[in-house]
Amino acid sequence: MYNVSTEQFTGPLDLLLQLVEKKNLEITKISLAQVTQDYMNYVGDQTLVHSEELADFLVIASTLLLIKSKSLLPTLELEIEEQEEILDLENRLQLYKVYKEQGVKMYEIWNKHSYLFTRLPWKDTEVKFSPPKNLLLSSVSQSFKKVLEFFEEEIPLEEKKIVKIVTLKQRIKELVQKLTQGKDYSLEELVPDKNKRVELVLTFLAVLYLVKENIVKIKQEKNFGSIWISN
Repeated sequence: MYNVSTEQFTGPLDLLLQLVEKKNLEITKISLAQVTQDYMNYVGDQTLVHSEELADFLVIASTLLLIKSKSLLPTLELEIEEQEEILDLENRLQLYKVYKEQGVKMYEIWNKHSYLFTRLPWKDTEVKFSPPKNLLLSSVSQSFKKVLEFFEEEIPLEEKKIVKIVTLKQRIKELVQKLTQGKDYSLEELVPDKNKRVELVLTFLAVLYLVKENIVKIKQEKNFGSIWISN
C-alpha cells in the first residue's frame, strides 16, 4: 500500500486512526461505523487525497461502508469473505496504532542522543537459589535422568589404518620406469594385490594414458583374457 503524506495524516490507516482517536473511541466495529462518514468526507476532498493514491483509500472506504451497513441493518447477512475483511481492518488498525506509538517513543529517544542500552548491572546483586517449596532432591535426580535418556549411546568407531594412495601422476611415472626395461607385463602383474581396487583402477588409467601418448602398446588375445603391456 502506498504511503500518502499530508500535513494532517499519513496514509489511509493513519487517517482512520486519527478519526477514531478524535472521538476517544476504541478500535471496534462500532467505532469504525461511527467514523465512516468522516472518512468518506476526507476521501471525497481531492485537496487532501491525491487521485493517484485514491485507490488505497477506497479499499478501506469500501470496508467501512460494509461495517456501517451492518450497524444500520443488524439482520444483514455478511459473506465469510466480508467478515474476514472487517476483522482484518480492525487488526491492521490496532497493529498500526502500536507501531505509531512505538515510533513516537523511538523518536524521543533518538532526540536524546541515547543510542546504547544495557541490562541492569549485577555488581551488587546477591545471587540466590530459590527453588520451589515442593522441590525434592529425588525430583532433580529424576529430571536429570530423563534428560540423559534423550542422548544417544556413543558407539565407538572401528579403528582403521590410513592407507596412502598413490596419485595418477606418480603411478604413470612408476610404469614408465618399469615398462621401458624391455619386458612385457600383464595388467595382473602390475597390480599383484587384486583386493586393492583403487590401485587397480589407477594402474589401468595410467596404462591408457601411456597408450594414448604412444609410449606403450597393449594387446589382448581373446575376450576377457589377460591384457599385456609392452613398450
